[in-house]
Amino acid sequence: MKVSLAAAALALAACGGGDDAPSASGWTALQAMPIGLGEIAVATDGSKIYVTGGYDTRRTFQIYDVAMDRWQIGDSLLVGTDNAGAIFAARQLIVFGGEGTPYVQIFDTVTQVWSLAPSLPSPRFSSVTELVGGQVHLVGGWSFDRSNNVSLASHDVFDLAGRSYASVAHAPLATARNHAFSGVIDGKIYVTGGRSPGHEGDDGQNVPSSEVYDPGADAWSPFADLPTPRSGGASAVVGGKLYVLGGQLPGNTIYKTVERFDPQAGAWQKLGDMPAYAAGQRAVAVGGDIYMFGGFARSGDQRTSTAGVADVWRYTPQP
Repeated sequence: MKVSLAAAALALAACGGGDDAPSASGWTALQAMPIGLGEIAVATDGSKIYVTGGYDTRRTFQIYDVAMDRWQIGDSLLVGTDNAGAIFAARQLIVFGGEGTPYVQIFDTVTQVWSLAPSLPSPRFSSVTELVGGQVHLVGGWSFDRSNNVSLASHDVFDLAGRSYASVAHAPLATARNHAFSGVIDGKIYVTGGRSPGHEGDDGQNVPSSEVYDPGADAWSPFADLPTPRSGGASAVVGGKLYVLGGQLPGNTIYKTVERFDPQAGAWQKLGDMPAYAAGQRAVAVGGDIYMFGGFARSGDQRTSTAGVADVWRYTPQP
């Protein structure tokens, strides 16, 4: 099943004023998303950032040019999704699962065609999705079963070269969780926060614990708890440090808190707040900057609905 790309460039007014309108220290508002959405998936090739899906199981495909601060709309996903995971490798964007689908959708940036890879071994919603070497690790998430409302600890591995899933079991999380924060540092996967057992604001509690996965040893080990327990926000790695941005719970309370973990020091540091409260947003690092996209409507520190916002921010953290 394939669809060709027919993209149309869009030049939209900046959200918050563009490069000449910095907000909180280190933060700059960039051109708004063409379609404001929460619970998207993002990945980058270093020059473009690919934004896919969004609440509620959207097929939307938006492409951001980092150097030009410009958006274009790409051909829709083959299957709508939200809370999916995405990675970029070998000229291909790969979108894993999410709500409502076990499908793995691949966009080839040269042929500009979508296709399907083998489906997930089981559905995954709001899982950690991280690339280490040639393998994608799909960890944790939610059960998809409101009558048995539990988070997952399971761990699947997708091999990019073989387009197949590992037949041997990989070590599960010590603590089941969904909507967690994650990043790869020195070949290890760092996971912190998230919520359990449910995935809504009224059926789950934030998880403070953190754990790191060593692929060579196929083992998880604990590291320092997230100082401000939260879930459903954004995370990225810059300079060998994991940044956790915003998020939510309990209830509809949301955060503008920024904290970073330094594996060398083994400790968290609280940084200056984001310019706005945010939950349901996602982030990706390009060079020494973090780009943050979308999220849910809010009033002050309260999420007001699942309507999406079009916010785009560039954050340049200080060492």
